[in-house]
Amino acid sequence: MTATQPRPRIVSIAFWCWLAAAILLMMGGLLLVFSQGPVPVFYRGVGGLWIVSGALLSYLAGRSRGGDTRFRRAAVALSIALAVLLALFSVMTSGLVWLVVLALVMTAAVLVMRPGAQQWYLPDDDSAKPDA
Repeated sequence: MTATQPRPRIVSIAFWCWLAAAILLMMGGLLLVFSQGPVPVFYRGVGGLWIVSGALLSYLAGRSRGGDTRFRRAAVALSIALAVLLALFSVMTSGLVWLVVLALVMTAAVLVMRPGAQQWYLPDDDSAKPDA
């Protein structure tokens, strides 16, 4: 990526999907952890997991928006892991909110791996050439 190239729109859309998913994850996790009713310990633990994973996802999304390909790969890997966990948790709880988060996470992961976004993350050809 060069500093003069503008960020593709597809990268910005992926960032905002990741950010919305991270906010929903953290809000859902906070509701699970701090609910007043009788909530099983397992659900409170999963709520803590959602809070931490939402914070990590927002950090990785922000760094990948800046053009760092390592953080993009890490955000995609976290998105895939979250997709599996969210699918299992939505089946266990019969909650549709988790499916919305799942859709946002997977949409962002797919968008950031599209060819238009991948070209932006590639390093300059001049810096990749060895000095002769």
